[in-house]
Order: sequence, then C-alpha cells, then structure tokens
Amino acid sequence: MLEKKKSADPNELREQAKLKAQAAKAKLAQVKLLKANKPPQYVEEPEYTGDGEIDDAADLAAVESGFKKRAKDENLRFALATDSEYWACLCFQTREQKEAFLSALKLLALGDKYIDGQQAAKVLGIDLPAANVPYNTSGKIDKTWAGFVD
Repeated sequence: MLEKKKSADPNELREQAKLKAQAAKAKLAQVKLLKANKPPQYVEEPEYTGDGEIDDAADLAAVESGFKKRAKDENLRFALATDSEYWACLCFQTREQKEAFLSALKLLALGDKYIDGQQAAKVLGIDLPAANVPYNTSGKIDKTWAGFVD
C-alpha cells in the first residue's frame, strides 16, 4: 500500500530558498574579493638617468628595498598566521541545538562548522575594526582546480 507523501511546508521552503540565496550572495562576495585583492608591488622602477652604472645601481637598490619590504611583511604575516587567538569555538549538546542557534542568527548559510567571522559580523550588523593584513588573506584561485568546483 502506498502512503501519500506529505507536501512540504511553504514557510519551510521559503526559509530554505532564503538560506540558499544568502549562501549564493556570500559566495559571490568572496569571488569578487578574490578578483579585487591584487598582490602588493614591492619593487618600484627607479627613474633612469641614461648612465648605465648609475641606473644599474638604482635597479639593485630598488630590488634590495623590495626584498626588505617583503621580508618585513612576511614577518608580520607569520606572526598573524601563527597567532592562535583569532578564533572562537561554541559547543552545544546536539547538532540540532547548533543548527537552531545558527539559524536563529541567520548564519547557517555561511556554514555549519567553520564560519568566516567577517561574513558573520556583516550578517549580524557588527562593525569590526580594520585589519592591516600585509598579504592576500583570501588565497589565489588556480583555474585548473577551480574548474572542478560547481
């Protein structure tokens, strides 16, 4: 004997559609950030005088200066990357509690395990202090690997 399939609650369907739309918007914002976040330029081309010796020395000085700037940024990047105090953890008694909590805060669209704090703050309307991060935090997209993603 066949049982009749219950029709889905329209309010639940609307909420699911809303969460999917929020997730899509978050993904689009992340892609836009990746495209806009260009790597820093460390070597500035000096003005050339026409004298080979002077121009060569200026080129070497510019490259040396670039290496020093990059080393300074790398030291700061390393300190930031190894700082263990930039994350927080919430624990619940059940998965259902966790999902209810994230749903109530409208954060479930951002993930259910690891959530970008900047995106969560944006959803919650919280202004975060600016972060002076001397490197691209969003990573680089390899076109070959990106082709495997939906």
